[in-house]
Amino acid sequence: MCRGCSLSPLTTTFDGSFPFSPRAHRAREIAWREWDDAAFEEARESDQPILLSVVTSWSTESHQMDEGAYSDQRVIDLIGAQFIAIRADADERPDIALRYAPTMPAVAFLTPEGDPIRTEGGLDADGLIHASHLVIDEWYRDRETVSQRVDAGRAMRAAERAAARATRAPGVLTPSILDVALEIVESRWVADGALLLEDHGRPGHYPHPAVLRLLRYAYHRRGLAPEFNRGLDLARGMVEGGLYDRMDGGFFSYATEANGWGEPAAEKLSRTQGALLLALSEIAHSDEEARDLLEDAIVGTADYVVRALGDATGAVVNSEVTDPGASAIDRRVFTGAAAVVARGLLQAGTLLDRRDWVTSGRRIVDFLLSRVRAGEAGMYHAWDGSPHTLGVLDDQAQMILALLEAYEISGQPHYFEQARQIARVVDRDWHEPGIGFRDLAEGGDETGLLAEPLYPLAENADMAEALIWLARLTHDERHLSLAQDTLGAFAHGLENRGLSGANYARVVDRLLSAEPEFKIVSEHEAGEPDAVADPLHRAALRLKLPGRTVQRLDHTADAQLMYQLSLPDQAKVAWVCSGSTCLGPFTEPEQLMPSVEELLGAPAW
Repeated sequence: MCRGCSLSPLTTTFDGSFPFSPRAHRAREIAWREWDDAAFEEARESDQPILLSVVTSWSTESHQMDEGAYSDQRVIDLIGAQFIAIRADADERPDIALRYAPTMPAVAFLTPEGDPIRTEGGLDADGLIHASHLVIDEWYRDRETVSQRVDAGRAMRAAERAAARATRAPGVLTPSILDVALEIVESRWVADGALLLEDHGRPGHYPHPAVLRLLRYAYHRRGLAPEFNRGLDLARGMVEGGLYDRMDGGFFSYATEANGWGEPAAEKLSRTQGALLLALSEIAHSDEEARDLLEDAIVGTADYVVRALGDATGAVVNSEVTDPGASAIDRRVFTGAAAVVARGLLQAGTLLDRRDWVTSGRRIVDFLLSRVRAGEAGMYHAWDGSPHTLGVLDDQAQMILALLEAYEISGQPHYFEQARQIARVVDRDWHEPGIGFRDLAEGGDETGLLAEPLYPLAENADMAEALIWLARLTHDERHLSLAQDTLGAFAHGLENRGLSGANYARVVDRLLSAEPEFKIVSEHEAGEPDAVADPLHRAALRLKLPGRTVQRLDHTADAQLMYQLSLPDQAKVAWVCSGSTCLGPFTEPEQLMPSVEELLGAPAW
């Protein structure tokens, strides 16, 4: 059971790192091992192939396999006799899922060294038995063919890595990258249904927070009203079409219909709530009509997160499955997902003047710092009563972004310092110059395909955005140079990346664009009232801009930073800067937007 968790009488949780269906099944009768050296050593000693089951606690299809295929006596007997069975939870071990699970759930048959022999998606009992017999026949009767295929797979992956390194010679970053991403969205747009055709081609439709943020960004950066309307249509489709739970609040993870937003899936993921809170708050902030349309969904989602997924300590749990057969909550806390929720609550609270949401967002960040910080190794990945497993790149990037969000809104300097510390760790342990950031730190688990580093686009874009943010807060060119190096490594082939390139394109354009920096200098430390600085701070956070940084400074405590930023020792004022050029001082909130237009030489849409 989930260590340190209390159970509601109406819900159940899943078994630690081995999530099973909450309904009756026999899958537990299989002798599942954890992914560790002992399991692979047992496979080598017994000369048996490995059956790796990759599942999640929230996946309906995972539950169906537990209740169906893995509960069939023939399957139980076959796996017990012929395989070393390993079960990995994709939430606990995203590194394993990224390499072995193209779908969820997945069944991967491996050699004792961890090389794939055969990979399948969700199967019924007959399908799993058939696939198992194919592997068994090859393993015992035609081992040479298996070896040849394994060798060919290794050679192909090595060639792909070499080709990726060659193409990642720093590409040219230009404003046209934003155009390419917008063209991709337009090509996937289904106008009649306010839908996007999915990259993976599976039936059903998923929320696309990154696309929503891209379309809103393009509107503010270039005045592209049609793009904003497209984003608003997409948001409206999700809210009105069934993805949003009007009864209990929150968004379901996807719609199962092939032609619309109806028939939502059973699960609500905390990460989905946080990402949509962030995206919808940005859209609602941009336009009064959008705010009227989206406010109820934002309120319902934020309240749902605080009520159903969070607690007073700041922990925010992973997911809720609202299956009529047996509802369940996965009470584990995952750093990346929780950090995204924190950002969503901070943005929504700032938009709607909900201090309780801002407090909840900061409480999540504080919880992660106090319970899941791994010292000089960055962040742990998970917490279920105690922290465990060193975090992947996503955990580090999302935590830095959440810390900077909390710093920008609260002005509390310890968030800023923690963000800088984790950024230094990531640069040291995750970065490969000219290639990007690996998903795993050096020196970790190298079993099977985990020895082969991956450089995921989404996480690299998030890390680059965090570095751009840090650069504009510190004017430290090293952060900006590292962000440029990272983004340049992915500049080739964006047109082939589908919708996954949306966030990357937005971040590239932020790097290339002049953005205002608001330096609010207070007479007192953050948290203490300041009749001049407080209204200036609130006004800066609410300006309708594609991108900006807001920094609350104490003219005494932050004297050294102000010197680095070339700001005079003067309190109760605001400065509007871009790079090394600053306008001010200003003492009235109404002076901020005209100063932005004067500084950047263009109106804000």
